Amino acid sequence: MILLDGKSVAKELRAELKARTDALYLNYIFPVLATVRVGEDPASVSYEAGMLRAAKETGVRVRRYILPADVTQEDVAQLIREINADPLLTGLLMFRPLPAHMDEGVLTDLIAPEKDVDCANIHAQPCYIPCTAEACMELLRRYQIPIEGKRAVVLGRSRTVGMPAARLLLNANATVTVCHSRTQALASVAREGDIVVAALGRREMIDAAYIKPGAVVVDVGIHPKEGGGICGDVDYASVSPLVSAITPVPGGVGSVTSTLLMRHVIDGAERNAK
Repeated sequence: MILLDGKSVAKELRAELKARTDALYLNYIFPVLATVRVGEDPASVSYEAGMLRAAKETGVRVRRYILPADVTQEDVAQLIREINADPLLTGLLMFRPLPAHMDEGVLTDLIAPEKDVDCANIHAQPCYIPCTAEACMELLRRYQIPIEGKRAVVLGRSRTVGMPAARLLLNANATVTVCHSRTQALASVAREGDIVVAALGRREMIDAAYIKPGAVVVDVGIHPKEGGGICGDVDYASVSPLVSAITPVPGGVGSVTSTLLMRHVIDGAERNAK
């Protein structure tokens, strides 16, 4: 069995990205990510810490805006407009969820597509691929997992993971089935997959009944475990003896996602420099 180690892939990626930022710095071009965090949501604070590590290792500068939880929606909207208009800021990441008194959709719709490195604005033509879906493909490519001609099953149809992952697999010439909460005989359909992307958002739901022997499993889920730690959508202990390759949680897809966010910022800086 191959362990699709996201930490080692992220390390390789960050070294490659650092070389790109070094080249930009020689020309006085500085990739800068603006981050907006409202309140102290624990998941956002945790993600922010990982993002800051990725930024430091890749040479991306970060300008942080941390606002109190009771800030008004209009104040956040004005900040987004100011970031959009600032030519020194390459990308914008707004941590979610936002406090209950805010309309998240209204605010994400304000993010300029060319700065929307996290693909939060769903009503604009995106300039980037959603980071988590892109991370799934990056892991498969880095470990040279064959995709062309394979049957892929994507469990989940979210706009940021399931659907873009399905499109990327189709572009790589896989035959793709997308499943969701109303798919009948879900385990039977999943067992058809040579590649299974688990993105249903249900803790350890995918057990051995969903996976055929020799399949490749990419687990996108992140859930707190009772007693501490985190786990994914896949019951790792049940599934790992069956598979030819699998991502761990932690240390799998999530490790690559924050690094690809930095790649988007660097892509934007290079594009702006032309």
